[in-house]
Order: sequence, then C-alpha cells, then structure tokens
Amino acid sequence: MTVLAYPNPEAASGTALQERQSPDARASLDARRLRQFACIVGLIATLALVATVAGCAPAPTAPSARVTAPATETPGTLTILLTDFAFSPDHITLRAGEPIRLRLVNQSSGGHDFSAPKFFAASSFPAGSMAPAGGAIEVGSKQTVEITLTPRKAGTYSVECTHFLHSLFGMTATIEVES
Repeated sequence: MTVLAYPNPEAASGTALQERQSPDARASLDARRLRQFACIVGLIATLALVATVAGCAPAPTAPSARVTAPATETPGTLTILLTDFAFSPDHITLRAGEPIRLRLVNQSSGGHDFSAPKFFAASSFPAGSMAPAGGAIEVGSKQTVEITLTPRKAGTYSVECTHFLHSLFGMTATIEVES
C-alpha cells in the first residue's frame, strides 16, 4: 500500500495543484465546473416545472354528464361551470332552432374562456346582440357571463379554453346540436 504524505495542507485540498496548472488548464477546469453548475440549475428548474405542472392537473372527476337543454319557446338557461381546467358539464346537448341562454360561471381563481367558434358561427343571436368576437367568450375569475342564442345547424362542436395550456390539461367540452 502506498501512502502519500503532503507536507503542505493546501496540497491535499488541490489548491496548490491548481496554482501549478497552466492558465489554459485552469480555464478548462473552470469551464467544466460552470457546465456542471448549469446542469444542476437546469435539473432543478426542470423538476420545479414538472412539480408545478403536476400540481395544476385537474382532479379526477366523475364520468361526464350529458345535459339536454329544455325545449321551450322562451330561452331556457343552461349553467356551465368553468373550474380549474374543466367545463362542467363537458357534454352539452341542444336542439336546433330552440333558443338557449348559456350562463358561464367561472368558479376558479384564474380567468378562462369558452371558445367554440364553429358553434357560434352556426348559431343566431337576438336582435341587438352579436356572436362573440373570435368565437370566444372571456370569463374572468369568479365572474358570470350570459349569452342567449339559437343553434341553427345540427352537428357536434368542440369547446375549449384557449388560455395557455388549459385545453392540454383537459379544459375541453363538446356541444351536440340535434335537429
């Protein structure tokens, strides 16, 4: 067994060795340490992002409910809840030619929208009102927005929240208009 003795305590720590290295070798060592530090910081940032996204995922919910709007001449009201990354109900059935008032209630602490451009384009609106701009209705935190319309064309229409990553986290729904 070989035992190395260092007469100088600095030699054991590597400080004396580093001082004897050429400037290029020291720069290479510094660059390597900087890369290692950057990798560690990147790893910590990635883990923080994953933890944040995982915390934003919607809680498991019961199977989707199918809601059918009432058949009347005066508009019935259908309440749609906007929560953290979900619409409830997430499947809505309406009848073509029957007026309906959609009450959008945002129960979350952040803003959402109800974006259904094709559905709004295939609907008519009472005199004095018009289709939502861009086919989306913005609903602020803890706010309620109502819109009255009459679906005109049977079909299945997609709904989503277009806020950053909300639809990816599951904030989507379907409107089915029956003839």
